[in-house]
Amino acid sequence: MQLFYQPDIHDGVDYLDAEESKHCIKVLRKHQYDSIDIVDGRGTFYKALITEANPRQTKFEITEQRQETSSPYQIHLAVAPTKRLERMEWLVEKATELGVESLTFVECEHSERSKLRMDRLHRKAVSAMKQSLKAKVPVLEDICPFNHLVQSADADTDKYLAHLGADAPYLGQEAIHNSQALIIIGPEGDFSQSEIRTALKSGFKMAKLGNQRLRTETAALTALITLKLNFQNLEI
Repeated sequence: MQLFYQPDIHDGVDYLDAEESKHCIKVLRKHQYDSIDIVDGRGTFYKALITEANPRQTKFEITEQRQETSSPYQIHLAVAPTKRLERMEWLVEKATELGVESLTFVECEHSERSKLRMDRLHRKAVSAMKQSLKAKVPVLEDICPFNHLVQSADADTDKYLAHLGADAPYLGQEAIHNSQALIIIGPEGDFSQSEIRTALKSGFKMAKLGNQRLRTETAALTALITLKLNFQNLEI
């Protein structure tokens, strides 16, 4: 199944944008009255018929719609971006495929990067959503200060700070008490001691992902998968 993206379809927009239209008509050779599948990035799939096969603005008519089956559990991943942007693009792509609810980029004392091209990262997320046949694109939040993130975290969220410290328990051994979880992955220079103290005062728990040192994007995906497995165990 080939999915097309129209984020404003719920507001009555009945056409694909230029990029999606070109792919639909020029690449996939769709014609008038052909059926296509559309997603809005908010969790809804649409079936539609092409009413005007224009490679600049393909118009359609919705014939049916359905909601994507969503998990009752939500995972918020926060990551200190790496110096190389392509590693964050890869992370956005894979985290989207795995169904992360939201991904925030956080600026720590030892961070290597303080600016990101969020438009490019959003496009990566949309592409991954379509390729993995999902209807919901994760919320991507631009870089925010570490202290603001930890101090504004919801009290009803299980909150973790990924840390390699010997005394920290494994993330997979931590009991989950709420339907939402937030984990912060620090920069390659790790969190500062003041950041650790601030997080602990804000109700975060220290948790390690293993005994080996992982690259930032690998640690983020490891944490995401571990939390998803923890949530699934709650359903058994």
